Amino acid sequence: MSGLILQRVVQDRAQRRRVADRRAVEKALVAVMQGRAEAAFALRPFRRRARLMSETLLDFMSVVRGHDREVVVAALETVGVQQGLRARLRRGSMPGRLAAIEALAAFPGSETEKALRDVARESPQLRLTALEALSRAGYDVPVRDLLDAAAQGDLRASGRFAEFLRERVVEHPQAGVGELARTDLSPELRVLLLEALGASGDYSVITALAANASHVDAAVRAAAVRALGRLQHPAGQAAVAAALDDPDPEVRAAGAGAAGEARLGRLADTLYARLSDDAWRVRFQAAAALGKLGPAGLERLRQAAALPDPAAQRAASLTLAELGA
Repeated sequence: MSGLILQRVVQDRAQRRRVADRRAVEKALVAVMQGRAEAAFALRPFRRRARLMSETLLDFMSVVRGHDREVVVAALETVGVQQGLRARLRRGSMPGRLAAIEALAAFPGSETEKALRDVARESPQLRLTALEALSRAGYDVPVRDLLDAAAQGDLRASGRFAEFLRERVVEHPQAGVGELARTDLSPELRVLLLEALGASGDYSVITALAANASHVDAAVRAAAVRALGRLQHPAGQAAVAAALDDPDPEVRAAGAGAAGEARLGRLADTLYARLSDDAWRVRFQAAAALGKLGPAGLERLRQAAALPDPAAQRAASLTLAELGA
């Protein structure tokens, strides 16, 4: 029992010390922002406390912008904090190493780039965080490299990965188009790439999206059609129309959603026919799409609401009720 009590006392003291040290660092950083250059020297005792400095710096960088940010980074560089962060990349607990990687992005330079690329290459557990930090520091992270790592199993296709891939593709949409020609992409990765291209806002990717709308995998076809809808350009109409007649209900539902999102009024009759689809999701997506097509769409919804077909009647009536029409 006495051992447990002693352990608790030691832990409490360590926690109090961490809180006090963090307050001291924050106080010094605030003083630096206020123009007191000498305050940077108060940071010296903490320059090797990589996790403390990382976590404090990350919190500061989330709210500090412009000149104040530059002043803070310059002060930290003066006392050599970035050296402690680089050293922390290869030792200590995983949370501490992750924090150091994120914080290091505030110190761009050849040494930072090399350190982050080394970590990205050597440590699967830290790879995605290191690649994100490289990007934030202003270094290129090619779309191909991301997909290579994922295709080889070195990166998990997580939500974070999907978001980072989207950022890179939005910045370099033609690089994303080029990667669609690969044969080693799993359907899951191809779906993520197509979704990223749909978020790019670049109409030059429409041809590539339309080609993937006829892919052998239904999930890929659906993703390509959704991406076309997101771009909201009439050039995608033929592929969307084909999707509405796809044998897979998920693709038909994606086609209906895309037709509404892109306001493809010429597909109103096809959407009307889909109000009687065997799949409930297709019916309701078709009804929602018609509701976005203006007077012509509303007229078809009213017609369907009077049909003896209960499936079409329900889909149309619910949509009309939601629209207050």
